[in-house]
Amino acid sequence: MGLLPMDDDGKDWFAKLKSGTQITAKVSVPRNVKFHRKFFAMLKVAYENNEWPEIDTPYGPAKTSAKMFRRYVTVKAGFFHMDVTPDGNFRPEAESIKFGKMEEAEFEKLYSAVLDVILQRFLSNWTRGDMDNAVDQMLEFA
Repeated sequence: MGLLPMDDDGKDWFAKLKSGTQITAKVSVPRNVKFHRKFFAMLKVAYENNEWPEIDTPYGPAKTSAKMFRRYVTVKAGFFHMDVTPDGNFRPEAESIKFGKMEEAEFEKLYSAVLDVILQRFLSNWTRGDMDNAVDQMLEFA
């Protein structure tokens, strides 16, 4: 068993190393990209199946964005950390779901918890089956 390059860039990188050079590596199992896409499809289905009011603010009209919706349901699902602002206030920040930041098992928990939040707060007349069907349809067209 040993390290093997995954592609030509990796082969080139290894070829440049002097024999006996110590290297360090972070090893992880890559997340399932199809499941990652399914998560974003689920968010899109939920976002598009709600009417988001436009609110007048001192800064002009504002409306919930898809990005804000993703962050909101992620926090409500319990996947957040607390940040403190320079003036001493605190606020929850959604955990990063980047491939390098969250392992597959944790991402599966996130998916399930976010789906629960969506079904409880935004699509209360839907079932998990309804969401699965809508997501599958969306992914077919993608």
